[in-house]
Amino acid sequence: MDGRLFFRGARELHACIAYDVTQHSARIYSDRLGVLPIDFYVSFDNFQTIGKCRLAWRYRDQLGVVFEKWIDARAAHVVTSESDPA
Repeated sequence: MDGRLFFRGARELHACIAYDVTQHSARIYSDRLGVLPIDFYVSFDNFQTIGKCRLAWRYRDQLGVVFEKWIDARAAHVVTSESDPA
């Protein structure tokens, strides 16, 4: 699925493609991203929800991420992985 990756201090959004997306993790491809902090954000639905990510692994342009929480921007509601009943 297509998405946008962003982090504090960056002035632009980075296009990305996510694979194997679950509520808790994903594999992300972002072409020529360069330096990336350990914590960053991603949205797959035009910023209706935003996932706070932690970098688990990286190999060139491939990233493995763990979602720490999801933010429902429409309702300004934070969903942590601990509150997920699944």
